[in-house]
Amino acid sequence: MTTRFSAPSSSRALTASIGKNTLFGVGGNLVHVLARIVVVPVMIRHLGLGGYGIWAVLMSIAAYITLGGAGVKSAFQKYVAEATGTGDYDRASRLLSTGTAAVLVLSVVVLVPLAVFSHSLAVAVGVPASFLVPASLAIRYLALTAIVANVSQTWQSILMGAHRIDLREKLNVVLDLLNAAATIALLYAGFGLLAVAVVFCVYQVAGGLLWYLYSRRILPDVHIASRFVTRTVVKELVRFGGSYQLVSMLELLYAAILPVAILKFFGANTAGVFALAARLVSFATLIQGSYLQAILSGGSLVYASGSAEQTNAFIVKSFKAMAVLSILPLAFIALYGAKIAFVWTGKTDPLLEGAVCLLCAGGVCRSLSSLFRVLYRVSGGAVMDNAQLLLGLGVAFLLWPFGPKIGFLGMVGGVNFVGQLLGLILMGLSLSSRFKGFSARALAPTLLRFCVAAAVILGASVVALYLRFSWGINPRVLDTIRLLTAAGISLLVALPALLFTGSVSRSEARTMLNTVSRKFASPA
Repeated sequence: MTTRFSAPSSSRALTASIGKNTLFGVGGNLVHVLARIVVVPVMIRHLGLGGYGIWAVLMSIAAYITLGGAGVKSAFQKYVAEATGTGDYDRASRLLSTGTAAVLVLSVVVLVPLAVFSHSLAVAVGVPASFLVPASLAIRYLALTAIVANVSQTWQSILMGAHRIDLREKLNVVLDLLNAAATIALLYAGFGLLAVAVVFCVYQVAGGLLWYLYSRRILPDVHIASRFVTRTVVKELVRFGGSYQLVSMLELLYAAILPVAILKFFGANTAGVFALAARLVSFATLIQGSYLQAILSGGSLVYASGSAEQTNAFIVKSFKAMAVLSILPLAFIALYGAKIAFVWTGKTDPLLEGAVCLLCAGGVCRSLSSLFRVLYRVSGGAVMDNAQLLLGLGVAFLLWPFGPKIGFLGMVGGVNFVGQLLGLILMGLSLSSRFKGFSARALAPTLLRFCVAAAVILGASVVALYLRFSWGINPRVLDTIRLLTAAGISLLVALPALLFTGSVSRSEARTMLNTVSRKFASPA
């Protein structure tokens, strides 16, 4: 039985739909992170730190070769969402069919040669001989699977454009859990890197099939077929989708350079240390993606009002919220990251602590510059966000020849921290030029107050490190108790520290507390 789609019929219904989708988005991210928390120690135990480092590089390659990624997907989502309001499903079908055909052709042209020369690519990125055969086969399977994944992004976009992000997240939760369970089972059964890659490929194909089936049920009026492919919509696809896709591809390239460089210059074990540090930092940025999506919608509404005063106030409040979501959790990870890694995986390494600190510093810059990029897009800009990523790539390519000389921490600090810091400065200047009466320099005191608040919070939590017990106790258990105590102290001290330093006002604190209490009091 086919389920016909109807768009939210009122402002209240649309608001409820957005709230539900945001809630499911955060929930889906939580499940994904929890699955990784379980899977990563198992992978390190069975593949070794070097094997996990190679897997992380393979995932960076897989992310980059998904050519139908965030840019095109966002454009398709916009076209479907517009069609649900206007009823012009024929135009949406022409845009999506033409765009999907272009993605298919581009994927085949790029990825089939990549599959053929997968062994050469594995050698080029520095995969050691012991992992060369499974890694090259994994790259081949990932490249061929990416062709299917790129095309299937279209049906995922249909679900999102039909305001059913909640359904997409439900499907992703099921797939994430099955993928994690299958990966763990194969590793315990004695299979290695190639088997894990095959499971990931099956996961990608299964996701595409489910998105297709449910998109046909939810919104059967949008068709992906050869009869809807036309040249008349190419200009629109290039103008809107191309701009977003360029940002997406540059960001993925920037993210892939560092793990590949570390594997090539410093070996698989060091690549594993970096992958573990990067995974820890990613846990601290869990909510930011959902928050930035909300900022894009809310900021567009405020900017459309034409009030410079309201827009500038919105920027300041958005900056404060992002500072809370980035500086505080990343500062905690920077201080306790090595202990968290030991409790989590049982692994220690002298390079880990420095890598975590540098990645957290770069993570703060990346979080704030991502907010600035979204606000820049809200104002209608479409150039400087690309320029920011090109600047970061320029720093990365400039440092590449000096990698062996500056060492592991030099590469992480230069590419990740210096590149992200320069990008933040550039986007701050761009934002100042786009919004009348706004200056990014005015945010510097706010940023300083949040840094002082973070120092106060972490300073109070450090007492947990001096916990001592007279009886014999497992070191991992002891560090677990210390971390839980430090986290509890941080939570207790956070609000008073934010108020004491002036990072947030009392009214803002009351608003946050009331919002949290309403969320917990309201039914799911």
